[in-house]
Amino acid sequence: MSAERHQIAELVATGKDGRMYATEPDKLRRLVHFELAREPRLPQPELRLAGVGLVALGDYAAAQRVLAAAVERAETPNQEVAALVNLGDAHRYPGALDAAEPVYRRAIELARTRCPELVHFTLQHYGKHLIDARRPHLAVDVLTEVLQIRERLGDSALIASTQDALSLARAAVGQRTI
Repeated sequence: MSAERHQIAELVATGKDGRMYATEPDKLRRLVHFELAREPRLPQPELRLAGVGLVALGDYAAAQRVLAAAVERAETPNQEVAALVNLGDAHRYPGALDAAEPVYRRAIELARTRCPELVHFTLQHYGKHLIDARRPHLAVDVLTEVLQIRERLGDSALIASTQDALSLARAAVGQRTI
């Protein structure tokens, strides 16, 4: 991982609402623009991470362009799935839920057929999309599946993240939270 890529990753955090945000926006903006200045030569993982930085900064139109390029430049199914999920987020965060839906569905299908180790990742983001799309009953179903997968994986941070999202979905349908 390049030093810039590592720094970008460190400047993007996830809040209790499951959304990414910049911990130091000015510094993140400088690093993202530095990376994007190298765009024609930028490897796909760095391009995707620059797009994630733009999402965290709230520059959704630029993030959508960069992440669409990252999807096109993907060399592996894993890279494509990750870029698709981030592209879905770049549409979902500003409220373009109709645009986000097919992107998440494409990521889920690709993960199920080509990289099953990423199914929980794709479904987690899709579940959050369903909450935003005011489809909390379906979100509860999807996030319950994610929780089962993540409990089998045994990663406490992933489990906690899913429990938070599942609590939001359950609250939206008036169910008891976990």
